[in-house]
Amino acid sequence: MTTDLVPDVDFVQLLFTDVAGRLKTLEVPTARWAEVRDSGWTLDGSVLLGYGDPEHSDLRLVPDPSTYVRRPWDTVSGRTVGMVFCDVVDTAGRPFAADPRAVLRKAVEASEARGQRPVFGVEAEFYLLRPGAPGTAGEPADGAGYWDLSVDEEADEVCRDIAEALARMGFTVDGHHHEVCAGQRELVFRHGDALTTADRLLLLKHTARVMARRRGLSAVFMPKPLAHLYGNALHVHVSLAGTEAPSKALFHDGDDTDGMSALFRSSLAGVLDHAPALTALGNPTVNSYKRLVPASGTPVHRSWARHNRSTAFKVVGDNAVPGSLRLEMRSPDPAANPHLLFAGVLAAFADGQDRDLKLSEACEEPADQLDPAALATRGILPLPTDLPSALRALDEDGTVREALGTLTTGAFVRNSTADWAAWHRVVTAWEIERYADSV
Repeated sequence: MTTDLVPDVDFVQLLFTDVAGRLKTLEVPTARWAEVRDSGWTLDGSVLLGYGDPEHSDLRLVPDPSTYVRRPWDTVSGRTVGMVFCDVVDTAGRPFAADPRAVLRKAVEASEARGQRPVFGVEAEFYLLRPGAPGTAGEPADGAGYWDLSVDEEADEVCRDIAEALARMGFTVDGHHHEVCAGQRELVFRHGDALTTADRLLLLKHTARVMARRRGLSAVFMPKPLAHLYGNALHVHVSLAGTEAPSKALFHDGDDTDGMSALFRSSLAGVLDHAPALTALGNPTVNSYKRLVPASGTPVHRSWARHNRSTAFKVVGDNAVPGSLRLEMRSPDPAANPHLLFAGVLAAFADGQDRDLKLSEACEEPADQLDPAALATRGILPLPTDLPSALRALDEDGTVREALGTLTTGAFVRNSTADWAAWHRVVTAWEIERYADSV
């Protein structure tokens, strides 16, 4: 959409994201669109930061008309709604330091200054659940398994609704399939530039929730919604292409056994070096660490592989197709703020390149099945196993902290620490059952 057009809808939702990665919005009548597009809208910085801060209380939303989409579903009363992502600026008109989209845009610009254009893709897992007992996330909407063709198509219809809605918003939907556990699904859309992919992941989550609710189900992206089943992963795929035309696949080297260029190896070494801090960004909630446990189908060590699917960092792609070679990060979960996670990854790439870090040997067997001596011999360290450990790693990582900025990092750590403190004030049903009559 160009800036001189008026949206053909009744209302426009101005979208932005807070530090935690939650979509926020202000909705305006279309009659106000031109004024808001040109002048923006005043915003209290606490909405982004998660806490009041007089120094950042007077910000402004500025719509990015290039991101406009018409929402492909109407309201219950038949009204039409458009959606547009906004940038957040301060009183001087500069990008707000804790606007996640601004943080990622800055990281992309730094990468492009190196002649490297980031390409990101995501695979987000989620559960489709029916209403369950009070205090639970619900019950799986089907009993199917990994890639199963189910005869009960109710949950399939929700995925079709999601795919069609996303396609009408301009996504290229590659496909959807059943994941390992009952009720668990995955929908994949086409990779793209970093900012577009991060924005679209948030739209995917919102659209999935709306489409599921319209059929009486819930689309649940929390990392570990059901104690007895696998958690939800967010697999992040990333590669670097040259900025000059014709663009070159910078991660590929046809003479290398694994097809990996020296740039890819140093970039991956940077990610392994900064993996603890990246874990805080990729696994930002108390619930995230109910998923990141050994023998749970989830990687818990700082290792990489070319063929081992249980590793945290996997090199994927066909050596015969240079542009397909990429890094797949398998430890993050859908609670992550993709803008901040992507920015952290690009900072780790750059640090690995600048220090010419040497990549360790691949680990082609499950690392959590190796004994401590074997792990030590290979130099394989664990990822953080709880939120406080991950937050300490983020706070102590100068490279990632600089990429996010002091204000963003401080807000992120502050909010996640508050969640951890709140969790420790909760008395769970498990504790009551275990201790009420026995101590």
